[in-house]
Formats: sequence, C-alpha cells, structure tokens
Amino acid sequence: MSNRLLAALAVSFALALASCGAPSTAAFVRKTTMSDLYEIEAGKIASEKGQSEAVKQFGQQMVDAHTKMSEELKAIVTAEKLDVRVRDKLGHRLQKFIDALNKAKPEAFDQIYANQQVRTHAKAAELFDAYAEGGDNGALKQFAANTLPALKEQRRAARKLAKTLAK
Repeated sequence: MSNRLLAALAVSFALALASCGAPSTAAFVRKTTMSDLYEIEAGKIASEKGQSEAVKQFGQQMVDAHTKMSEELKAIVTAEKLDVRVRDKLGHRLQKFIDALNKAKPEAFDQIYANQQVRTHAKAAELFDAYAEGGDNGALKQFAANTLPALKEQRRAARKLAKTLAK
C-alpha cells in the first residue's frame, strides 16, 4: 500500500475512534437533565401507582436521588459558567415512557416501571462512564465519576426489581 493510503486510513481510524468517545459537555448536560426529569416524574408516578411496596419505595428513592443529582448538576453548570441549556421538559422518547406509565393498567404497572428503570439506568451509566473517561470539563468529569457508582447501584437494583416482579 502506498504511504498516502496508509495515512488516509490512519486518519479515518482516528476520526472514527474520536467520534465514539465522550459526549460533548452540552450533550452530557442535556441528556443528564432529561434523564433526571424522567426519573423524578416516573418515580413520583411509581410511588403513587405502584402495586407493590418495593416499586413504591424504589420510585421514591429515584425521586430523592435524581432531585439531588439534578441540583448538583445545575450548581456545577452555574459555578463553571457553562453556556449550556439545562432542560426543563422531557424529550419525545422519555415522554413516551411517562405516558406509558400513566396509561398502564394496575396489574401491569410495576413490571413496566421496572423494565423502564433497567433501560434508563443502563443508558445513564454508559453516559456517565463515557463522560468521566473523556469529558472536556473537569468539574463535570468529577461529577460523572462521583455519580457513576450510585447509578450502577440503581441499575443493579432495577434489574433485581424487574427480575423479582417477573416471577
């Protein structure tokens, strides 16, 4: 192969790797705030509509944990004077999750909520892991790294809850 072709392949490979890395700061903040909005809203619904005490308790834990996380994120955005928009409304996909919870029949509610929690916590853990590893804002990288263990624990608890309910 010619040196030019090898160089072009190397550049293409480097660009492909870079695009798989951490989200931008704006994307991290946007996705995190939307995730928190969903978790707080879904948790409130679960604590009211949940059929089992386990779902009601998990829902309330998510309200408490994600309210705290959201406040911490907003404080960092303010302190760092980041020019990013902190979302105050759910995106279409997460709104569909909330709609599904609101429409769920009582006998199906707990399983629907638990399955959503497994999916959303898996995505959140991936997001936080990626930003903690390669984000471009030091304070947010530290926030992501510090928050990641709690998100992984929530993901584990959601999986356990879903598995228990499926029996």
